[in-house]
Amino acid sequence: MGHRILLTAACVVAGAPMFGPDLLHAQDEREPGWYDQAEVSLVRTSGNTRSSTFGVENRLERRFPASRLTLDAGGIRVETGTTERTAIGTPDDFEIVEQTDSRPTAENYFAALRYDREISDRSYAYASGGWVRNRFAGVDNRWTGAAGVGWKLIDSERTAFRADLAATATSEEPVFGESDSFAGLRFTWDVGHRLTETTKLTSVLVVDENLSETEDLRGEFDNSIAVDISGALALKAGLKLLFDNLPAVQEVALRSAPDAPPSSTVLTPLDELDTQMTVALIITVD
Repeated sequence: MGHRILLTAACVVAGAPMFGPDLLHAQDEREPGWYDQAEVSLVRTSGNTRSSTFGVENRLERRFPASRLTLDAGGIRVETGTTERTAIGTPDDFEIVEQTDSRPTAENYFAALRYDREISDRSYAYASGGWVRNRFAGVDNRWTGAAGVGWKLIDSERTAFRADLAATATSEEPVFGESDSFAGLRFTWDVGHRLTETTKLTSVLVVDENLSETEDLRGEFDNSIAVDISGALALKAGLKLLFDNLPAVQEVALRSAPDAPPSSTVLTPLDELDTQMTVALIITVD
């Protein structure tokens, strides 16, 4: 009979996330200074089923009178164990021996640095650089730099709506295949809305277009609701959709029949859409 241990928060993952901006406090005009916000999630099961999921994200922010610098980093790892049970002895007298083989089933990491500078009360310029590793989505390393302008379409006490347009430069190393570098365009919208005094809704859409190969269109749609528990703690539930119109390829074994041994390998595209669902604890230090 198995048992389940839940520490800090639950996290259920299908697919693989990549990093995008998260302006949870976009409508919050805070004073210049240092701010930090961390998200932690952990699930561990044992007994008949063995698995573990650990995720962490952190945003370090330095605010200036007319600008801000943010550093985001994090990752998630899901590991699943398969237990093989063998009986040793005779039908009337035997001993059960268990052997567990654990392997990662989802693993990805990211880091990003962004600088925003106000142009006017309703507009701003920004520059950013980021790195992503998501081998289960076929990306060994992806480096992206962006520079552009944005507009504060709505900037009220309860609602903030921003839209960015930027030029990008990307260098990508896939798990299989040759490395590639290309220029692109990025469109972003970022919505933050305070539903109640303790509940915040955020919605972030990021669309990247490869100008060298226009079929290579990528999108990330990240939505979440955070509920304050105390001044420093909040609980957040999120849903993230990741779309890649020209996904990376995966190496699979080629067999002449279902039960035949593999004779060689072939490359086949991965799925275009990945989904990530999370529940995490947010810790804020300011």
